[in-house]
Amino acid sequence: MTTSATRPNRAQCLFDLLLPTRCAGCGEGRAQLCARCRAALATAAPGAAGPLPRPAGLPPVYAAAPYAGPVRRLLIAHKERGALGLAGRLGSALAAAARTAAGSPPPRSGPVLLVPVPS
Repeated sequence: MTTSATRPNRAQCLFDLLLPTRCAGCGEGRAQLCARCRAALATAAPGAAGPLPRPAGLPPVYAAAPYAGPVRRLLIAHKERGALGLAGRLGSALAAAARTAAGSPPPRSGPVLLVPVPS
């Protein structure tokens, strides 16, 4: 499903045409996020993350996608190189991870906390 948050606007398309950029995930193409890396991010299954076995006292940890390959490079581009055009797509992946963590119905009575993790 394409929404205004995930669809590039006309100004961004014009900017990309005048000052082409490379995909932040793979370095190919002429857009900040190529179709292949967009698909890798969109199809990544959010799920449990963190050390296994989980140490006593550590709450369950969930991630939007495995921190590897193009997803890792997209996150680094956004967090460290200011690739703000990736925010909508990364935000959608984060929302999916939050829904997974919350469960349906929530498996626990406590809150779901979003904790930023350094690159």
